[in-house]
Amino acid sequence: MNKSETGSPAGEIWEVPPSGAKNPGWIHLLIFFVLIFLGTLLGSLSSLSFRITTAINPNGPAYGVNYFWLGIVVQQVGSIWYGAWGVLAGVIFPFISNSATQASLLITAAYLPANFVQSFLPAFIFRRLKLNPKLEGGRDFLYLFLTMLVSSLFGALWSVFILVVVFSRLEWSDALLNFFGWFGGNLVAGIIFNYFLLKALSQRVIDSKGFVRRWWA
Repeated sequence: MNKSETGSPAGEIWEVPPSGAKNPGWIHLLIFFVLIFLGTLLGSLSSLSFRITTAINPNGPAYGVNYFWLGIVVQQVGSIWYGAWGVLAGVIFPFISNSATQASLLITAAYLPANFVQSFLPAFIFRRLKLNPKLEGGRDFLYLFLTMLVSSLFGALWSVFILVVVFSRLEWSDALLNFFGWFGGNLVAGIIFNYFLLKALSQRVIDSKGFVRRWWA
């Protein structure tokens, strides 16, 4: 059984304390805005990208493809620690960060399912399976990796669908580059930073007033 440092089952981390369930408070609203700020900052300034000129319009603007997107860290670590507040922030901040890359608002809106899955899946799996955010067992590490893998895979496939099929912004010849840019950029950043942040800081977050055991408090 996966246990915390005190020897109690890791599932107890997600249990409501004997004093009763908390209600969302100002601290959660503050966390929500901080996550949006961090996501916007990392999503727009800390990304490494290459640009491709589409075959559809070779003389038109090139499109950026991220291959190291730190916004995924805010989406996934934020949602594990802060539940629905992290998920909501993970869906909202791409609208702001993508504007810095001159992305169409309509296309960013079409990316919403991908950003939702990338934010929601880790939060859901950790709560559903009662995994330990402190990553103290192999099961915690495995499922974190699987959630990053599956959510990034969905996001990459969705982005190709949106750009090629829905908006005709890319041809199929450009699709593979776009796919691996999204998939690899999210997965590599997540592997490097998600594990480190959860392992190093989860105990402090769990002990704080802002930690969300259910979805809102």
